[in-house]
Amino acid sequence: DESPHPVGGGVSAGLAGTLALVQALIDADIDARLWCATRGAAAVSRAEHLADAAQMQVWGFGRAVALEHPDLWGGLVDLPERMDARAGERLCAVLAGLGTEDQVAVRPSGVFGRRLVRAGQAGSVEGWRGSGTVLVTGGTGALG
Repeated sequence: DESPHPVGGGVSAGLAGTLALVQALIDADIDARLWCATRGAAAVSRAEHLADAAQMQVWGFGRAVALEHPDLWGGLVDLPERMDARAGERLCAVLAGLGTEDQVAVRPSGVFGRRLVRAGQAGSVEGWRGSGTVLVTGGTGALG
């Protein structure tokens, strides 16, 4: 999505084009996997920033397509600001299906996927320090 300009109702040109492409592939009954690439829609470290919020729309739409049309969907890949040979090799490996991830950020330093990580045993958070975004589950007992 090189154009962040909305086409109406806050919908980016990239999302509108991706929707049209998905509809055309479904209508044509094409047996292929669709991968959508973005740049600046995912941050893998505190040093990175989300450069283009409009491209995050494609990620949200892609997750819905993955659920509704799993035979069509390949995945989502966020590319680094500058592609180098190492990032290019990693992108080729992702597209070739050498991993099991369908939502990744490719960077020169590696391929990143999202993970939920257990903070510790239930009820034992002593000494734990969260960093970044944290999901707390089962915390509605005494707090709720």
